Amino acid sequence: MTNEFDYLVVGDGIAGRAILYFLTKKYPTASIAQVYDDEAFPACSRRTTSVVSFGLFEEGISKLGNILFHAHEFLKDFVEINRPSGVYSCKQFYLPPNIKEDPLKFKQFEARYGADFIEFKNQQTVAKDAYVINPDEFLNFFKTDVEQIRARVSGVNKGELKTNIGSFNAQKIILATSAYTSLIFKDKSLPEGKPVKGTYFTWDIDLNEESFVISRGHFNLIYRAQDNLLLFGANSIEGLSHLHSPKEVYEKLEIFQGLFPEFKNLEKPMIHTGIRHKGKRRTPFCGEVCEGVYALNALYKNGWSAGVSLAKELVDRL
Repeated sequence: MTNEFDYLVVGDGIAGRAILYFLTKKYPTASIAQVYDDEAFPACSRRTTSVVSFGLFEEGISKLGNILFHAHEFLKDFVEINRPSGVYSCKQFYLPPNIKEDPLKFKQFEARYGADFIEFKNQQTVAKDAYVINPDEFLNFFKTDVEQIRARVSGVNKGELKTNIGSFNAQKIILATSAYTSLIFKDKSLPEGKPVKGTYFTWDIDLNEESFVISRGHFNLIYRAQDNLLLFGANSIEGLSHLHSPKEVYEKLEIFQGLFPEFKNLEKPMIHTGIRHKGKRRTPFCGEVCEGVYALNALYKNGWSAGVSLAKELVDRL
């Protein structure tokens, strides 16, 4: 196995795979390798409820809003053109707060989601377009034939990647390592951000209806009809830990079950916990950190959209 490459991409989540996908299309003859370690640094993309919510962002309001607006438009075009597996259109139904209990929050809800209320499962909601995503299937779409190096990265220098099985050299090193980045590489030009863990539940169940997402606050009840999978979560707790924190999820589930009695008799769920990476002002980092070292991270809750669009943007700069 050679240890000399044109490009080394570190990471196996959606950002890393999308970078490799666009990189191999732009430079089909380049020497490219992917470095990752699923045991020490499991990909965030495989531990998520995986919803992309449309219709919530406009251009010209904020830097983050601009990024997410363009990310959503890019993803919609990408899906329409390439028809990747694992991406399914559905409606996302937003539940408003009780107008009598909290009129201010109700006004804030209307300002963000609108006032075009429709009934869904006997509740008044505002409906928007969304994607529900099967992580494994969508990630497989981006799989490339580059050399894969299963190794634990311990350090990054200009042109050199240090791992537990030796050092590898490259003209350009690209880190798509999410919240794990600070464990292997630090630079004053790269905001460190914060790891945020989320716990969610899943049930294998056939509801005999189309996919949907029901949202209240930060919690989603998701049905992915193509996989006969019901999901509910997630709470957010800062910290780089995969330990489950189900207490709040159970409490919120009881509220949803009160609104939707059909879900009262669910069996005991499977419990999952994943890590998301929240950047400064929730804004992703995409670009060159220092000479020859690039990063795409801090995607937080927007990996399935911004992870793809910013991967293309980053590769376009190389």
